[in-house]
Amino acid sequence: MNTIIIILLVCGLVYLALFHRPKHATVPQLQNWFSNQLATISEKLEQDIELDKQGQYPHRGRQSFEPKGSITYTLVDKSYSRFDISEFNELAASDIESTDGYQQLKDKAESMGLSIRLDEIQVEGDGVSDYFDIDEYIHDIPRFYTVTVSGWSSQVQKAE
Repeated sequence: MNTIIIILLVCGLVYLALFHRPKHATVPQLQNWFSNQLATISEKLEQDIELDKQGQYPHRGRQSFEPKGSITYTLVDKSYSRFDISEFNELAASDIESTDGYQQLKDKAESMGLSIRLDEIQVEGDGVSDYFDIDEYIHDIPRFYTVTVSGWSSQVQKAE
């Protein structure tokens, strides 16, 4: 009898360890994650701007090689896909702006004479663009954040 109870307890713990995922990350956890991402963006900002000036920066959703004069970074999760945050999570844009990583990026952008903007984007509907189709009901409408750095000339610089 004791053996069966021990086996059930071990199986239960293994199940929890493998399949339990918290529904919502806490605000401090998200702040730490986004702060690290923003610090990484800050470190590679100058290189990304040079690539954009040469027309070689891979802007998301654009197929051309023309410089844009701005770069929009989407804050991503561990698998490098957009980090969707539940509408029920209490994280706000001001929480991200208060992180060390955001301040580091802001200081670097300002020292280069550039502007920086943090945007919260709501993901709405099911993506159906047909007027006659009805969007699915979504209980939890997610949102995600982007950071746009802009302010340099979008003229193509020729490599010497």
